[in-house]
Amino acid sequence: MKFLKVKLSGCFNSFRYPDFHTYHKTLPLPTKTTISGMLGAALGISPEEVNEKWLKPKRFEVGIVGQSNGKSNDLWQIRKYKSDNINKYYKGEIDKPYFTSVIMRELLYASRYVLYFHFENEKDYIEIEAAIKNPDWALSLGREDELVKIDNVCMIELNQKENIFFQNTVIPIDISQFQYTIDKEYLEKAEGNLLSLRPYVVKLPISFNYNEDSSRVAGVYQTYSFIFNLPVQIDNLIGWIDEKENTAFCLI
Repeated sequence: MKFLKVKLSGCFNSFRYPDFHTYHKTLPLPTKTTISGMLGAALGISPEEVNEKWLKPKRFEVGIVGQSNGKSNDLWQIRKYKSDNINKYYKGEIDKPYFTSVIMRELLYASRYVLYFHFENEKDYIEIEAAIKNPDWALSLGREDELVKIDNVCMIELNQKENIFFQNTVIPIDISQFQYTIDKEYLEKAEGNLLSLRPYVVKLPISFNYNEDSSRVAGVYQTYSFIFNLPVQIDNLIGWIDEKENTAFCLI
């Protein structure tokens, strides 16, 4: 199967876990919607256009592999405005129309990623390769100022394989519903909190619906499993191996 392989790196990146509010915990790897935002920046189109032209029609699939060298926390103080406070402010009843709140954002440090894009339309390979190499807007993963550097872009051919170990990747299933085997040799050598190595299951949106005011709500959801450093082999799950990078992945 043909893939557009993109190797990239970032200094600080974050992929917000949707169930956290005042503490913005990050997922370990970018989601498909986050990656589609990067494609939109490369093409110079809006998030809404990306959603309608690329996400909803499932115009691309992507394999995601990567890891970071640590984490840090970013402390924000934000202003929240409410209509009642605004009205009271204009009546002179209060000194300011907002109140402040503190938010903690978790960031991944010194991350490296390999993305494997697959398109059904041959023209999309050409369009996306050209856009990534010469993007219209700055490329980021996470927030718009969490920039990434493109290290390499190339076309490759890979064959499907069974009974492979997945590590530092995302798979489009709930792994808790499948039989899987862990790499016992790796586990015996592992240090620190072993629970932090377990696969992580989360339900995430894969496309959105936009309102008239351009606000968006999640449309369709998909359950994913994030595999960390601990290699796991899932029964009957077929994937691809990139021997040059020593990586294995599924398409999502």
